[in-house]
Amino acid sequence: MITQTMWPKGPTRWIEDRTLFVSVPFTWNLPDVRAELLQRDFRWDTARVGGPAVDLLPDYLAGLEHVAVGGEMPGVLQRVNPQATRTTLGCPNKCGFCGIGRGLIEPGGFRELDDWPDLPIICDNNLLAATEAHLERVMARLAVHGWADFNQGLDARLMTPEKARLIAGIGQPLCRMALDAPATDAVATAIEMLRSAGVAKARIRVYCLIGYDSGPDEAWRRCEWVEAQGIKAYPMWFHGLGGLEWNAVTDEQRDLGWDDPERKAIFGWYYQHRRQGSLSKLRRPRRGQKVLNDD
Repeated sequence: MITQTMWPKGPTRWIEDRTLFVSVPFTWNLPDVRAELLQRDFRWDTARVGGPAVDLLPDYLAGLEHVAVGGEMPGVLQRVNPQATRTTLGCPNKCGFCGIGRGLIEPGGFRELDDWPDLPIICDNNLLAATEAHLERVMARLAVHGWADFNQGLDARLMTPEKARLIAGIGQPLCRMALDAPATDAVATAIEMLRSAGVAKARIRVYCLIGYDSGPDEAWRRCEWVEAQGIKAYPMWFHGLGGLEWNAVTDEQRDLGWDDPERKAIFGWYYQHRRQGSLSKLRRPRRGQKVLNDD
């Protein structure tokens, strides 16, 4: 039986021996975390704060009394989601919109772990970059669970028929991939490989990065292409690596043609339109047309 716990939408906190630990996933969480640390609390004397947001903006919390910034917090991923694990760290790619391949998050380059908590939600940043031997070990352990969620995504460019066969052999894999640019060939090929290996369309997701280097029309075209393949499309808003405001439309994004109504239109359509009725009875909103608020 597949049971997935929900990911928290903000920091994860716990207290041990009167030390507050905080893992901060997003940079826009940092202002609230800073305010919390300044206010103090009778339950803790010192605090340690880490996570991806702290790696990206290490100076934001520096200098706070009784607060240590960064450092290892063993087992933190399982505190965030008790079914989550990693089998590799880092990523060999150096994408301009991501801090992992450039060493800002998970520094040290791409590397395989000798062992890992045997859990079914895989949070590797680029699992398919691993060696064939590592992939075979990972898939064999996941097959015991009978399901897996490749939560951080599978690099469509690295998919092969053999890798697709290994993934399908798990039983019920949830395969997430990214379509970050207009070119669709790699994702189309990866979908075909997964389908040929026996993965159902309902267990494939494609996430489309929008607001990075193109405007609304191109974002709609990419999402519409994904749904034309019979696959669910999920737009993902680009936040600058140091962004302190969630879902803000920056001046650079306005230069690309975005504004907040455009952002809300595409998110409202792809995340909420299925709650309103079947696709056959709905029409995509016209440019600037108001839909359900994604906030």
